[in-house]
Amino acid sequence: MDELRGREVAAQHVRLIERASARFAADPNVVALLVGGSVAHGYARPDSDVDLMVVVSEETGQRSIYDPEIADYEGGYLDAKIVTPAFLAEVAARGSEPARWAFKDAIVVFTHDPELPALVEAAARYPTEERDAKLRTFLALLQIHVWFAGEADKRADRYLATYAASRVTLFAGRAILAWNRILYPFHKWLLRELEQAPEQPDGLRALIDRMLDEPTQANAQALASTVVDFCGLDVTIGDGAAEFLERTEWAWRDGDAAPEDL
Repeated sequence: MDELRGREVAAQHVRLIERASARFAADPNVVALLVGGSVAHGYARPDSDVDLMVVVSEETGQRSIYDPEIADYEGGYLDAKIVTPAFLAEVAARGSEPARWAFKDAIVVFTHDPELPALVEAAARYPTEERDAKLRTFLALLQIHVWFAGEADKRADRYLATYAASRVTLFAGRAILAWNRILYPFHKWLLRELEQAPEQPDGLRALIDRMLDEPTQANAQALASTVVDFCGLDVTIGDGAAEFLERTEWAWRDGDAAPEDL
């Protein structure tokens, strides 16, 4: 529990973690207990749940545990994922960015394996070797979704406009995260992580907010142009069409992950 005490964790979350630790420490199949989620990342509210990762030596077929009874505060509950050291090694070798981000800032409550903290650190590594290719992919997909915003304008299609605005935000944000070599946390924390990026265009958040408030092609283009110019890469609408074809329309052929999940 030493690492837990070194973090600014609310008392009610500490109590829940201590109860969970006592439960899982008694299980001989449990190798380690990690705290993840908003508590580990420093984003927790007083009523946040506690996300745990229970590392077991052998798979049992169970993937998760949900326990609303263990918390002694309003809104609290335990949400645990069950993983193995082999799973952590797989994340370290080829995990998506959301899979890696799950282990970023993780708090080791206890471990019986002295090599596990290094494995957790490896799982949370930004895949620098993939960064340049991903950056170009995100900028290309940014361009094609600006085009979708234009199609929405022509048709007065609110659904398509909303879709395009969310994807322009996503790929603009992912490009800036990649530029800074910051892991993408999936949609829930995208804007929060984007705020932490040290290198980004001036007024980026204002451009995002304007487009989400008014999802027009003009606002989408303003955001996209700002991000593309900042990154300094020559990416065209043709590049965007090719990336969209391969990574969205035809992704099923190779079983590839959706581009937002890379």
